[in-house]
Amino acid sequence: MLLDVPCKTGKLQVTEDGFIRIQAPFNKVIWQTPCQTVTKFTAQPVGMLGAFTVLVHTTGGIQQIEMVAKQNFEKLQALFPQTPVRTEGKAVHWYQDITKRAYVVTYTKEKEMQKEVEQAAQHGWIPQTSAGVAGHINVGRTATAAALTGGASLLFGASRSKDKITITFVRTPEWLAQNG
Repeated sequence: MLLDVPCKTGKLQVTEDGFIRIQAPFNKVIWQTPCQTVTKFTAQPVGMLGAFTVLVHTTGGIQQIEMVAKQNFEKLQALFPQTPVRTEGKAVHWYQDITKRAYVVTYTKEKEMQKEVEQAAQHGWIPQTSAGVAGHINVGRTATAAALTGGASLLFGASRSKDKITITFVRTPEWLAQNG
């Protein structure tokens, strides 16, 4: 089983033999379709619970799956990296918004930047440009710390603001060819 997560009617599952399905208690399959028939997901936030109603669009129609936790929806998306996701209400992540063609973001944490670059790539984005701005020395904060510690804080370096990096992301030519 590639995915086995709870939903309102039982479990949302993606099987190793290539099916996505909803399974009720006592192993009763309510709905099932081959994974290759999935064309799109639509996520509708449910109140403030951090859950979604997920619409699975397939070549044969649409299936609604209620009360899927956000982290479980992200696991489902990871199994379908090339499948478009439309969110109604607030987008889950900027890189999942199929209406965007370009996005500019500024990072202060390198790990967050690396994670988003990798996730964005799975959703048809590439970094086009980037610019780094080094943090500046805050003289007032440095002087205050030196005065309060008798100058000992100067041994640890000046007080600096965090470095920032700004990246402009654009859609890949392949994504644009598939999604217009």
